[in-house]
Amino acid sequence: MKRHLCLLLALMLWHSAALACTSAIVAASRSTEGVPLLWKHRDNSFDNTHIEYVDDYDYAYTAVTKNIEGGGNSVYAGINEAGLGFISTATTNMPAATVEEYKACKRRRLRGSMMWNGLAKCATVDEFEEMLRKSKRGRKSKSNIGVADATGAVAYFEIWDLGYRRYDVSERGDAGFDVRTNFSHARIKATKGATVRRYDLIMREMNDHKGDFSPWDFIRYSRSYNTIRFGNVLKTNDRYKCANYTVPRASSVGAFVLVCDGNNPRMLVMNGHPVSSMAVPVYVRAKHKIPKCVSGSAMRDLSRDFKALAYTNVSKGVNYLNKDVVRKVLKVKLPKVEFTKSYPRDIATYNDKIDRLYIAHEKRVRRVLSKF
Repeated sequence: MKRHLCLLLALMLWHSAALACTSAIVAASRSTEGVPLLWKHRDNSFDNTHIEYVDDYDYAYTAVTKNIEGGGNSVYAGINEAGLGFISTATTNMPAATVEEYKACKRRRLRGSMMWNGLAKCATVDEFEEMLRKSKRGRKSKSNIGVADATGAVAYFEIWDLGYRRYDVSERGDAGFDVRTNFSHARIKATKGATVRRYDLIMREMNDHKGDFSPWDFIRYSRSYNTIRFGNVLKTNDRYKCANYTVPRASSVGAFVLVCDGNNPRMLVMNGHPVSSMAVPVYVRAKHKIPKCVSGSAMRDLSRDFKALAYTNVSKGVNYLNKDVVRKVLKVKLPKVEFTKSYPRDIATYNDKIDRLYIAHEKRVRRVLSKF
């Protein structure tokens, strides 16, 4: 009964959560992989996703999609066979077109989401921009989209009703990276609050980073409870009211790192809350041969049980982090996973090993959760 009550409270949290994410893009010059990286820490009230391979269009792609029949067109992050990758975050401060401006726009409207169109029909960032230039979007399409390709091009596109602004990573100078949370730089009004603090946090973490960025660095960001305002909230016994200043939150449902390699496009994925999940390699060249722990719902189910205990709802809009739960789960050592630059020779054997590692990981996490 206690477990079911916790689960109900967690579901209430998810449905009240804003559609918010944290993300970064990295140039090839700052990547250990020698090609651009894209990172998305996903926060959403919808968590029924999985990793899927889709080959019905001009370009085949592997993506985070809805775990339902026909869900492959609902893309939350993905990379295609040409090495073109997409991530996105919601944004709240972009300009809105007037009714007159909207009606006067004669450009064609794309069917389906912008990221899905890009994955299915484009091979480069410039091709995506050309598609964007020719299209118009509805009033609910405001977003920051991170895009990178195998040529080394990497940029954010801040998109609003009838316009967009492209920010190439080169505009950051020698930094070789850029960050977006849930506001845009092409804004029409000042932005403040948790989304800015998360942006400042990741900018600080990445500016302080020595050397090039590995995909595993972003997995660590997705599991870190550092904040700008309070430091690491797990290092005190003070009660922490969840103010969305940390990257992992009650609304977190996944973390994904895309390696935009034209020869071997690949992803490092956590299809659930990053604290309870395990990072799993997925290769586009594997086509439909994807580890069961992320092509199915196993990781998502564990995530739901973890969040039911890790976050306590005490009143409408107010919830607290159960630090003991989080600390104990974070002490569960993640399995050592080989995320190779070259495509595995025997992908079936490779995936079987990944699934066995995940089964062992899940047992260890559930053993911890059973004590609460």
